[in-house]
Amino acid sequence: MPDYARAALFDPIGLGRTEWVTSEETWVFRQSGVADGEPIAASGLRMTPRDLARIGQLVLDGGMAGGRQVVPSEWLAECFAPRVSVNELQRYGYQWYLGDMEFLAGDTVRLEHWVGCAGNGGQRLYVWPDLDLIVVVTAGNYSAPEQWLPPIRVVREAVLPSLL
Repeated sequence: MPDYARAALFDPIGLGRTEWVTSEETWVFRQSGVADGEPIAASGLRMTPRDLARIGQLVLDGGMAGGRQVVPSEWLAECFAPRVSVNELQRYGYQWYLGDMEFLAGDTVRLEHWVGCAGNGGQRLYVWPDLDLIVVVTAGNYSAPEQWLPPIRVVREAVLPSLL
C-alpha cells in the first residue's frame, strides 16, 4: 500500500517523506492479536502540514496536480457526497468529513461549506471550495476526548473571521 500511494498520489502531487504507522506499533492491534505489521490504511499516516495542504490543493483543483489528472474528479464528487449524518452541521462521505461551519465575520453570522479530514490529536485538513481556502491545523492532544475543540476554535474564531 505505501508503495502504491507513493507512486499513484504522493509523488504526482509532490509530497515529501511520509510514514505510515503499522499494526505492530499500535497498542489496540497488538492487544487484539491481529498485529500483522501491515500499514494501517485508515489512520496513522504521518506527513508535514505543508504536504497535507498539498492534498487540500488537489481537492480545490478537482483532482489535478502538475497539469495532470491525478484523482478523477468524479471520484472526488463521490467522496464528498454525504453518506451518513454526524450532526446537524456535519456529515461523512467516503473517508471525508463534510460540514457547514458557522462563524462570526464582523457583525454577520456566516455559514460556509467545507470538506476535510481529521486525525488523532487535533490534526485537521479543512478545504472551503467556495472560499478557495485550505487550512491545516496540527496539535498534540492525542486520544483526548476534547481534541476536536482547539482546531475548531482556531478556525472559527481566528482564521475565518480574519479573512472575510
